[in-house]
Amino acid sequence: MIPWLTDQFNHRELDAAAEALAAAAKVLAAAAKVLAAVTGSVDIGSSDTGIHTFQCYPLSVREQAGYFFGMLRADCSTDYLLIVSVVSNNEMKAEDVLAQFEGTRFSAGARSCLLCPASQANYTALSGIFPWIKPSPTGKNTSFGTGDRLGLASPGHIAAFRNSGTVPILAQQSKRELQLTGRSYGEVIRSAGWAVFASGFTRPWGADGDHLKYAEDIADALEQGCTMITADLSEHLFFNTSAMSAGEKAAAYEALDPRYRKRIEKEYSGIIRVDPELTLEFNREVLTDIALTYYAAVEHAARLYREAERQMDGSTFDFEISIDETDAPTSPEAHYFTARELEHMGIVFTSLAPRFVGEFQKGIDYIGNRETFSRDFSRHAIIAGALGYKISVHSSSDKFSVYPSIAKRARGPYHVKTSGTNWLTALEVIALEDPEFFRELLTFAYTVYGTASSYYHVTPDLHLAADTSLLKDSELLRVFENPTDRQVLHIAYGEIFSRPSLKHRLYTLLETHIMRYWDRLAAHIGKHLALLNFSLKRADLGLYQAKRTGRNRVCCK
Repeated sequence: MIPWLTDQFNHRELDAAAEALAAAAKVLAAAAKVLAAVTGSVDIGSSDTGIHTFQCYPLSVREQAGYFFGMLRADCSTDYLLIVSVVSNNEMKAEDVLAQFEGTRFSAGARSCLLCPASQANYTALSGIFPWIKPSPTGKNTSFGTGDRLGLASPGHIAAFRNSGTVPILAQQSKRELQLTGRSYGEVIRSAGWAVFASGFTRPWGADGDHLKYAEDIADALEQGCTMITADLSEHLFFNTSAMSAGEKAAAYEALDPRYRKRIEKEYSGIIRVDPELTLEFNREVLTDIALTYYAAVEHAARLYREAERQMDGSTFDFEISIDETDAPTSPEAHYFTARELEHMGIVFTSLAPRFVGEFQKGIDYIGNRETFSRDFSRHAIIAGALGYKISVHSSSDKFSVYPSIAKRARGPYHVKTSGTNWLTALEVIALEDPEFFRELLTFAYTVYGTASSYYHVTPDLHLAADTSLLKDSELLRVFENPTDRQVLHIAYGEIFSRPSLKHRLYTLLETHIMRYWDRLAAHIGKHLALLNFSLKRADLGLYQAKRTGRNRVCCK
C-alpha cells in the first residue's frame, strides 16, 4: 500500500483555508495514486523499476489560477511538483499558465494533471505564481543564517523558524563551501526555495553569498539570485603595524593621500561620544594604526559594492561587511572608523561583522572569558545601533554560552551566522542509523585532517580524540560531546564529498532517514534561537506528519 500523509493535512498550524486545502490534498492524493498505477508506462525520469511510493507534503498544497499545486516525494529521495486541475476536464491548453512548466501529463479520473521535476525552470515558473518562494533582502530585521552544505536541511531549518520572530537566511554558502561541495548558488537557492514551498512557509527569507572577496564572485552570486552579499575584506586588512618602528609607521602614514589624512585627522580627533554609555578616544598614534590597517580594506569594499550596485541595477540587496577573518580583535575605535569611512564612500551596508575578543571556532562553544566578551560585544553593538546597521556575529554555530549576552546587549536588530552545525547534525543521524559507517567516516576525517584544516581556522588537540573502540554503537553520540572530534568532523565535509562512494552512501542514508534528520535539526537550531530570545515556541515540522506505526509507517523515517 502506498503510504500517504494527507490524512494529517488538518494540522493545527493551518489557517482558515484548511478545509479547502484539505479537499485539495485529497485531489492530489487521488492523482498521485493514479500515477503510481501507471508509472510503468509513464516516463518521469525514475529508475528502471519505476516509482514505488509517494508521499505528500501536506502544508504545500495551494490553489491558484484554477489549479491545485502540491509537493510530493517519490521513493524517499526525489521531490516533484504535482499540478491538478480544480475543474474536471480542464485540458491544460497551451495558452494556460501551466505552459510555463515542464513535466509529464496524465489524467486522474476526469482531472488533468502535470507532474513536474524540481528543476530550475519549474522553480522559476512556480515563483511567478507564488513569489514568496523566492528570497528577498532582510533589511533592518533581525536575521539568522543557516548554511546547508547538503541541500537537504531547509525543511528542518524552516521548522525551527516557524514560530520565531527572526528572518531566516536559508540559502547561505561561501565560495569555499561551493567549491568543496560542487554546488552553485543557483542550486543552493533552488533547494531552499522548493523546501519553502513544500513547508508552506510564506514569510520572507534570504540568500547570502557568504564571505566573497572578489567582484566577479559577487556578480555571479547576485546573478544567480542571492539577495545578500557578505563582503570579506580580510585580504586587504594590514595588521603588520605592530612590527613596524615609529619611523616606519610615520612614513607609511605620510604616504597616504594628503587630502585623506587631513580629513580623517579632523573627523577622528580626541574624544568622540558615540552614546551615553560609550566614548572613544583617538590620538595620533591610534589614528595612524587604524588608518594603515583599514584604508585599503575600505577602498576594496567600495569596489565590491559598486559591482553589486551595477549587477542589481537599482534593485534592493543586503550588503554585509566582514572584518572578522583576522587574528586580532577589532577595537571599538577601529569599528567606528571603518563604519564611518564606509559611509563616506557611499556604501549602504546592512550589517557589519567585527572580530570579537576570544575565539569563535567552528562547531564548538565560545573559547574565552564570557564576561570580557559580553563587554566587548556591548561596545560594538552600541556603535552599530548608533550608526544604524545590524551588528553581525559570524561562526556562531553552537556558541551557546554567549548567546544570552548577545540577546541582552544587542542594540536593535542583529544578524547571527551559522553553518557547519547542520552538517554535524547529519553525521549524528549517520551515527544513529549506521554506526559502522559513522566509524568509517570518523576515521577518514582524521586521515584527511591535514588537508581539511588548511581551509578553516581550528585548533583541536588531536591527542584528545575519543577512543571509539571503547564506545558501544549506542554510545557513539558521545563523540559529538568532544570538541576535538566535532572540529575534525566539521571541516572534513569537502574531503568526504570528493570521494563518490562515501558521498553516495551518506546521501542515501540521510534521504532514507530524512525525517529523523529534520527532527534533530529543528531541535538543534531551535536551541540556538531560544537562547537568542527569538520568541521560539516548540519547533514543529508540519511536514511528513504521519503515524509511525502500523500500515501508515512511512519509509522516510
